[in-house]
Amino acid sequence: MGAQGAATGGEKKEVLATGGLISSLVAAPVIGQPYSAVQVHQTSRKLTDGTTISQKGHHFVARDAQGRVRVEMRMAKGKNGEPDTVMVFTWMSGPKIENKAASVVKTPAERRQETTVQLQVTNASTRPQPVVTTENLGTVMLQGLPVTDVRTTTVVPAGRAGNDAPITKTHEVWTSQGLKLVMKQQTEGPRTGVTTVELEEFSRAEPDPALFRVPPGYAVKSVLQSLKELEEKLSAQN
Repeated sequence: MGAQGAATGGEKKEVLATGGLISSLVAAPVIGQPYSAVQVHQTSRKLTDGTTISQKGHHFVARDAQGRVRVEMRMAKGKNGEPDTVMVFTWMSGPKIENKAASVVKTPAERRQETTVQLQVTNASTRPQPVVTTENLGTVMLQGLPVTDVRTTTVVPAGRAGNDAPITKTHEVWTSQGLKLVMKQQTEGPRTGVTTVELEEFSRAEPDPALFRVPPGYAVKSVLQSLKELEEKLSAQN
């Protein structure tokens, strides 16, 4: 294992799906590599008094051999045990997405694009800059699949953010290159604790075609419309 070389400023990296909604929207379609899984999102943070705060959530995701993806979110106030929100979207001609949605859904799924360089300063600053290094840890098996394991470490030097000592954060990603899919990612830092996003109950079988059709009683809406409705719904619940 060792640090990967630095990326040039203009280099564009391929966006891979993680099983989350946003990454599925921006990632290129993958043909002939179906799967279904449950994406599990867990966070754990320990407070200074010893209290541990843990949270866990999940949603269903599936991709068929045509490259169509279904992300199913279950809102907290779903009726009769049925998902209150279902989003099904397909790739049409070119990079255009047709979104077929039932109500609304949104999963912020941020995926960092890391390099092994000291971050560039875009404006004059005398503050010490974070140093980011990326290590390729080789290939391991996950859910019966070979995945590449890459760990990125960010060291925020003392004085950068009011800290009197360096702060170290790590972000580790396990990726199936064959499926073009992030199987697991984990972020750890002293301020945010540990966050893990992982695909469980993973299957390579072709999903039921009915999953990619608009179910009876559901409306066809654009992505922007769906996200706007979700924002309004979440605001009403708070």
